Amino acid sequence: MVGGEVVARIRTGGPHGDVYQRQAKIDQRITNALSYELSNIFDEEKGGPDLDVYQSGGLWTLSIGDTMLIQAYHEDAVGSGVSTRELIYQWKENFAEQLPRAVPPPKVPQWWKEAHPDNGPDVVKRPHGLDPPDAPLVREIVQILDAARQMPEPQFERLNGAIERSMIERIWDYRRPGCGAPPAGEHIRVSAALKRVRAVDQQKYEAEKWWMAGIMIRRLREAFSIPAGTGPIPEQRPLPDFEALPQPTTPPVQPVPQPVVDSPVRRVLLGTGLGANNELLNAGTQFEPEVRQLIVYFEIEGGAPNTIVGVSIRKGTDILARRLLRVGGNKRLAVTFYPARSTSFSRGQYLCAVTVNGQQTHAIPFQVGAGTETIIEG
Repeated sequence: MVGGEVVARIRTGGPHGDVYQRQAKIDQRITNALSYELSNIFDEEKGGPDLDVYQSGGLWTLSIGDTMLIQAYHEDAVGSGVSTRELIYQWKENFAEQLPRAVPPPKVPQWWKEAHPDNGPDVVKRPHGLDPPDAPLVREIVQILDAARQMPEPQFERLNGAIERSMIERIWDYRRPGCGAPPAGEHIRVSAALKRVRAVDQQKYEAEKWWMAGIMIRRLREAFSIPAGTGPIPEQRPLPDFEALPQPTTPPVQPVPQPVVDSPVRRVLLGTGLGANNELLNAGTQFEPEVRQLIVYFEIEGGAPNTIVGVSIRKGTDILARRLLRVGGNKRLAVTFYPARSTSFSRGQYLCAVTVNGQQTHAIPFQVGAGTETIIEG
């Protein structure tokens, strides 16, 4: 890859043993070219990279200046369905387009910026940071992110669950044949990534999409304790047909048994805001997908001075946020929570837990997005 895009697909290790050792050699040559061949990458007389194609040792070869970049082997061409000569010229076109985009902006000459105002290296693309065997998986995830970003909002809302599950499943079974189905449910990392790719501007997205895919893969592997894949490295799979995938169903929220504790907290309600007269808006336990804040409302009666009331918002085993309040006497108060690293809470089941001096007194399940509502009294 050069400048965040694929410029050549190799299918043999040649003299380097395996394909990944060969890839490492090519990557090193590209790095050398970006450091020492700037005058040939930005050849003003030719209007771009001064690349040479020739035969060396019976192999079609691509070079720039004094740096040999890549050679085309028979196996590379067989996998591409063209001759080695045709393949090396395809690679030449790809390198010619991407080499200028991979150069850090401060090193790009002004004449190139003026000649290519729409195609210049405006941003430096962040790498995904994973090992070479994971490259096909990263490309699959980026392809899904691209598709999700381009969807109209109604279509995205309808297919969001299927998109999330497809990414989880691909990360779960990559190079792990016969590993079974992944854990049920969603993961906040996937939901947050989808929201981010739809929210950022195009320039920032192009700069960060490979990095976002890489970090999501790493975080899911950590969260699900996915062992390293040892199976064969597959070809990149095509984009899933999200319309044909079954939409994940969410089970009804079940009440959590309440411990019997003598508590000054007489009432706890959930809502999405306060109205003009301080009335709680959208009180209940079922909320629409675009919840941008959550308010927990309390009524305290007969609280001893300096009573410590804690409230936390949880999703699965993760504590998303926690607040501690020091109260006493009779009063009404509310605590507001906002989603972390996103503009709204992701779909799924949550729990609002309340403690008094360290002992849990209320546990209220609630849901964001489609599902069956359960009203919790008390």
